[in-house]
Amino acid sequence: MFYMIEIKENDMLYIILGIIMVFLAWMQAAYGKMQKYKNEARTLWIRIDSLLQTRSQYILQLLELADDYGLKAAELLSELFDLGGGYCKSDDREVTSAQAEAATPLIDKLLLLADDSVDMKEDSSYLELKNELKDVEEEIELQSEKYNQFIDLYNRHIETPSLRIQFSILGAPHLKGIHIR
Repeated sequence: MFYMIEIKENDMLYIILGIIMVFLAWMQAAYGKMQKYKNEARTLWIRIDSLLQTRSQYILQLLELADDYGLKAAELLSELFDLGGGYCKSDDREVTSAQAEAATPLIDKLLLLADDSVDMKEDSSYLELKNELKDVEEEIELQSEKYNQFIDLYNRHIETPSLRIQFSILGAPHLKGIHIR
């Protein structure tokens, strides 16, 4: 009834080779997924960085406009100018996002003061600049949320119990999200 399967030495090598190939394919798939999340986050960061530069330019234009109208907020204007309009060119994403976040409450104060100024509130260039700034900030917030989602997916993936050893050998670091409003 039971037949003995005779396994030859050659067959055993093929079985071992097959097991190794399956293991390597599994490792490659896991690594590919990790790279996908990391590349998506990197692409989103490039977009966020570009939006932060645009936001900074709008803020600096707003500072010029406020200065032209003689807005009585010299200290606020100088603080925003010193912050570079909220943009800092850095390889460290945390530094760049911290600079942008530091400028946000100052921008809010400046916009409130500008809205209180009758002359400035009626200026079409101010209104256009304010709307553009609002649109850019909404886009930054949206892109930041997407960026943080991919960072979370990446971190969860490298923490998967069955993959943790593989990624620790490969040296996959945990990534941090950003918080920009």
